[in-house]
Amino acid sequence: MEQVKAFCEQWGMLPRGGLVLCAVSGGRDSMVLLHLLCALAREGGFQIAAAHFNHQLRPTAGRDEAFVRDWCAGRGIPFRAGSGDVAAYARETGASLEDAARQLRYRFLDESADALRAVRIATAHHREDNAETVLLHLLRGSGLGGLGGIPPVRGRIVRPLLETSRAEIDAYAAAHQISFVEDETNREAVCTRNRLRLEILPLLEKLSPGCAGRMAGTAALLREEEAHLQREADALLPPEADSVLPVPLLNRQDGAMRRRLVRTAGLRLGVSLSREQVAAILALGSGGHLDLPGGLCASRNPHQLVLRRQEPLPPPLPLHLGEQDWGPWQVLVRRSPEPPAEGTDTVALIPQAGPLSIAAWDGTGRLAVENGSRTIKRLFADRGIPVERRAEHPALFLDGIPAAVFGVATDWNLRPQAGEPCLVVSLARRQKGSACP
Repeated sequence: MEQVKAFCEQWGMLPRGGLVLCAVSGGRDSMVLLHLLCALAREGGFQIAAAHFNHQLRPTAGRDEAFVRDWCAGRGIPFRAGSGDVAAYARETGASLEDAARQLRYRFLDESADALRAVRIATAHHREDNAETVLLHLLRGSGLGGLGGIPPVRGRIVRPLLETSRAEIDAYAAAHQISFVEDETNREAVCTRNRLRLEILPLLEKLSPGCAGRMAGTAALLREEEAHLQREADALLPPEADSVLPVPLLNRQDGAMRRRLVRTAGLRLGVSLSREQVAAILALGSGGHLDLPGGLCASRNPHQLVLRRQEPLPPPLPLHLGEQDWGPWQVLVRRSPEPPAEGTDTVALIPQAGPLSIAAWDGTGRLAVENGSRTIKRLFADRGIPVERRAEHPALFLDGIPAAVFGVATDWNLRPQAGEPCLVVSLARRQKGSACP
């Protein structure tokens, strides 16, 4: 207990006067944690509550919930229970059963902590769990963040047993005669984590006794390295919501910091970029553009590398006379006795019999100009419109063929002459926003 108490004090896990919500499955680790917290609460001046989530994955799941409920009731510990159909959620989201269970469990713990006004959520992860996590992330090719394993504190989640071994937990349970229930699936070498626990780690311990503890120690060092490098990256990045990285700044950094700057820029916009995506962004030449998952795009010019959140592009819309909404724009189509003054938000066309539609430019097509024809891409470049701003210039299509691009050009064969009746299409933004093509 003294070892756990010192670890908790080191990390400020158990604030005096607050409520700590203990996540309890009913297994040995979580029951030992709950017992320890009850003992520490008396001298630490904090309160304890327990929460159990039923994953509905085993016939014995109801037994586990009842066991924890009764244990808490016999000791006057406030208890909350929740449940979720993990298998159904995994099918709906495409997540693995393990990931689906984790997502639903932590959602329940957060909701329970909010309801109880708990300042901490304690989980029973221990030293071998940390070693398993490091190995799992190593197999997945993780960087420093993943190889740092499980942090002692993340937000209001705390892990008081993280430096305690499974053998020490077993000894504490035996010494204090702590009852618990056994999840029979923990003995099945089916999922990757279970195989690491049941087969790989025991083999590694035979080859190198004490390796789980050393892996956990290495993970702690890597977390410190990660935190230091991240502080350096945060200090270099500008504060803009749209992450703009000056090219001279990137060129002054080594490869590791360049990758971190790009990855951090993506995280600021809510997207975790893979190693391959970061490499592709850094490989962009001047004028290059890249669409990314999560609604992001990256573009580069001689001075800046820009990561930007892009608006969802609306599908093509057939146009008719009058007003119609298309994505963030209001589109007005009207007849006019003569062409209006040219502008970035207005296009005039000679009357045509074919269907007219509006759509985002798809990166292809040509328009006739006074002395021939040019690709729309070249016309954008001639206008000096950067790649990341081109979706702000929708295109009109006649019978599916490009007829005009707002603020760029109108096909020379479709332009009305002065004093000639025409069809006028005008755009007005209904909301603020910027997009990438």
